[in-house]
Amino acid sequence: MSSALQLALLIAVLIPACKLAGSLCSRFGIPPILGELLVGVGLGPGAINLLHWRLFEGGQATGALLLLAQIGALVLMFIAGVETDIDRMKEASVTAFVVALSGVIWPFFLGAGIGHLLGLSWKTACFMGGALTATSVSISARTLMDAGRMASTEGTIILGAAVIDDVMGLFVLALLAASTAVKGQAFGLAPMASAWLQERVAPAAAHPLVIQMTMLSVCVALFFVAGYALAKRWLDPLILQMRKLTATEAVPACVLGLVMVYAISAEWLGSVAGITGAYLLGYVFAGSQFKADVERSFYAMGHGLLIPLFFVSIGLSSDYRALSGHWTLMLLILLVAVVGKVVGCGFAALASGLDWVRSLRIGCGMMSRGEVGLIVTAMGAATGIFGRTEVAVMVTVVLLTTLLTPLALRGAFDLKSQQDFEEGIEDPKPKMPAINGQASASLRVGPPGSGSPPGQSSFSVMTPSGTSLLAFEANDAASGFTS
Repeated sequence: MSSALQLALLIAVLIPACKLAGSLCSRFGIPPILGELLVGVGLGPGAINLLHWRLFEGGQATGALLLLAQIGALVLMFIAGVETDIDRMKEASVTAFVVALSGVIWPFFLGAGIGHLLGLSWKTACFMGGALTATSVSISARTLMDAGRMASTEGTIILGAAVIDDVMGLFVLALLAASTAVKGQAFGLAPMASAWLQERVAPAAAHPLVIQMTMLSVCVALFFVAGYALAKRWLDPLILQMRKLTATEAVPACVLGLVMVYAISAEWLGSVAGITGAYLLGYVFAGSQFKADVERSFYAMGHGLLIPLFFVSIGLSSDYRALSGHWTLMLLILLVAVVGKVVGCGFAALASGLDWVRSLRIGCGMMSRGEVGLIVTAMGAATGIFGRTEVAVMVTVVLLTTLLTPLALRGAFDLKSQQDFEEGIEDPKPKMPAINGQASASLRVGPPGSGSPPGQSSFSVMTPSGTSLLAFEANDAASGFTS
């Protein structure tokens, strides 16, 4: 079977399975993302081991599937950026920074301490603590989308803090990489500039860690400042030109290309994860007047194909067989991963003026681990610091925190917060008020001089007290969308 047909078969199996599992979870009030993750676990190496069937051997379908999954992560983060409430994000920026800082410090020191107490060397223990620092912003974003809480105060703080602690996790990664004294292949402007300076400047060669951290700081700042400023200045004029193209779905297709460019720029220029660049572009897009031009297309493309592949791929990469005899280590590291974020981020949010329910929601939303944790794990394995057991422990912790986050976050949002009532927030999906007694409905076409402009009809529902519950006006002269 050709690689193309192998990939087609994998998609034909995985996408319907994800949607069926997600729908089943929704029926029981469980976030759909959990169903997609469990599909991957059930089809992964620990169970059915789908990707290693003879049917899929000899082709490149598995690699292509995982590449599509990574593109799905970029699309997911772009959508998360588009759905961000910009005003709330600005208000919550200081709180998000404090939450992110606390969410890096607690897991790192707890993870390193527990690992050393269980017999690991300090270097291995520090790598394990470093792998626990960064939150998987894509998991939290999807959970907030499913719960309808993306624009809430907690959702804004979670997304902002997750992006910030991803950058902080990168600094931890740079510190750990410098401590290994093993030079590997580096991608990006920061490592290239650091290597160049160390080769040509004597003081730089004598202090490599200082140079690496300095160049990393400069490149991160340069990417965020330049990326935001360019998008803010040129995004709308660029889309205005794209709208003149006559090709089908020209604007969404070109915007998808921009998402890829920002993802590449994030890794090369800013030395941060590509998903951070996708989120930055989406964040700027949230304030664009052309937001509606691409939103629907990205929803269909993302949630219909790419995003489910991203989540199912996490489960497909998990193998529990390497954990045999090391369950104590795994359970303790999992406990550190959960407590470090829930307590660390929760206390920081509480100290910032939020009540305990909202602080708990933020702590639960910061619990999942993802890309940075897996990068630290891979680096530890490549340098010989992590053995097969440590790799299996970290991959399992990443998977389990990913599974726990949707359940914990949904449960935390079910709790009642006093600040929710004070702000008039009770349910993210407003319900129509019940109408007691009789109601009257009227349809009228407004002639000149009446309440409706010429050519418009209106429909209203009135209670016996004369209160209008619903009003609808339609223009008889025009309908549909204009482009």
